[in-house]
Amino acid sequence: MPTHRATFCRNAAASSRTSLAARTQRRPLSHVACKSAMAGTASSVLLDSIQADPAFAEQLHDLPAFSTLLGCHMQFHALVNEHAPLKRAKTQVSDEQGVFRRHITAEPINSAHYRVQTLSGPPPIDWAHHTFAVLPGACYCKSSVYTAPDCLTPHLELETGTHGDGSSLLLYINMDPRLSLVCHPHYLDHLYCTAPPGASSSWMELEKHAQQQPGFQRFTSSSLHVRACCASAILFNVQADEEGISAMKDVVAKAAHIWVAWLKAGGSNSATDAEAVKAAAGQAAGLDQQQLLQELSLNDAAWRGFPRRESAAAMQRRAWGDAAIEDYWDSTAGAARIRL
Repeated sequence: MPTHRATFCRNAAASSRTSLAARTQRRPLSHVACKSAMAGTASSVLLDSIQADPAFAEQLHDLPAFSTLLGCHMQFHALVNEHAPLKRAKTQVSDEQGVFRRHITAEPINSAHYRVQTLSGPPPIDWAHHTFAVLPGACYCKSSVYTAPDCLTPHLELETGTHGDGSSLLLYINMDPRLSLVCHPHYLDHLYCTAPPGASSSWMELEKHAQQQPGFQRFTSSSLHVRACCASAILFNVQADEEGISAMKDVVAKAAHIWVAWLKAGGSNSATDAEAVKAAAGQAAGLDQQQLLQELSLNDAAWRGFPRRESAAAMQRRAWGDAAIEDYWDSTAGAARIRL
């Protein structure tokens, strides 16, 4: 669920300055922590593809923060891919490798390069993507793994970006609830306040751990739309120094491990399975199966469709044009019209 795109767009409108991070020592991005299951597309393959893209290779050289954040997303991919192989998925609007690209030059975005890598996975994973946007002095990165429409296991989303002069980074990672946390307290307690089998902590214990890290400061969005969707999110500004970056990578890894543990424990975790519903949601507030499936579908659509309702949406539509922005949003959401 995007929280930083509006900030990125504001940065894009005034990005002629050089960031503080760009004046720090430049380090090449390596394939460290990028081992992944051979059945899926390895993070090293994705990284090579990004590094071979001139616009993104230039930013990797000029903006060390992008290298740092890209490394976090490749780590995220590797950890998910190890259990649930993610393969590049060609779409109606991508190239042969499942990459959707656009270079936006219209006001107010001013020469931003966007790249969406679309992926598919084994059940219960329905769709995934890695999205990167760069312009001089700023970057925005988002990775999402969406579970099937009838699956009770949360989606997993990682969003990162630069702030201001680059001395601070934004970290957002969330297990997007598939049911209302207000209406289904058993679901909240089970998936967010209990450690899954094989994990060392619960999601909420990880949030508490993150809060105690040096250089971590809670981030609160000015948008009520965003805040309404952030109840379960681990959401912080992180100081972009060695200590803060190390802690950020650790939190991302631990969050991915918790989600993977729930994925392994739940199997298909379909709402059509009475035992799965009982384990994840208790009595599910008395809903019958059809009502439960409807709620799952509505929540699924809300998470995938959030870019259309956030504050940056109107500005993006003006800069991209109607057809291009719909291709972009549908690529990240895995909409039926762009799938082959």
